[in-house]
Amino acid sequence: MIASDLRSGIEMLGDMIAEARTIVPFTGAGISTECGIPDFRSPGGLWTRNRPIPFDEFLASQDARDESWRRRFAMEPSFAAAKPGRGHRALTSLYKAGKIPAIVTQNIDNLHQASGFAPDHVIELHGNTTYASCIGCQQRYEIAWVKARFDEEGEAPSCTACGDHVKTATISFGQAMPEDKMQRATELAQH
Repeated sequence: MIASDLRSGIEMLGDMIAEARTIVPFTGAGISTECGIPDFRSPGGLWTRNRPIPFDEFLASQDARDESWRRRFAMEPSFAAAKPGRGHRALTSLYKAGKIPAIVTQNIDNLHQASGFAPDHVIELHGNTTYASCIGCQQRYEIAWVKARFDEEGEAPSCTACGDHVKTATISFGQAMPEDKMQRATELAQH
């Protein structure tokens, strides 16, 4: 349904929300750009300035792992300063009112959780860059720990539990999407 003007569009949306028993939002970069999180794909986005590092390259090359972490550390001020925006707060109010059982997002910034969504009600299809994990045993690591190790050793650290690579808890090009989260998102969308 297309509204003829902004006012009637807002009214129509309000009516749809009021009538809905359940709403399953799907969010992407647009909800977080107003919060200071740069997007990746648009003109001027991060990928126009830096070629993405594919997962197989990350696995095969210490230089690629080091560059991946340098890029993540360079983004830390943006992530640290970001606070949930108007869109996050609007969705949280619907969540708290019981209209939203969970949210599906491509975002990696943790802002839905910071806005009031319970972590297990945020389905992060592309992971989360506010922490890291071992690609082998899934041991969780905080970004500050990775940064301290990187500064100490001069290279991306390995897992202290199994010795495998530590990576931001995000999905890279060429890396399999998380089947459990994809299944959960599908189930929510079908109800």
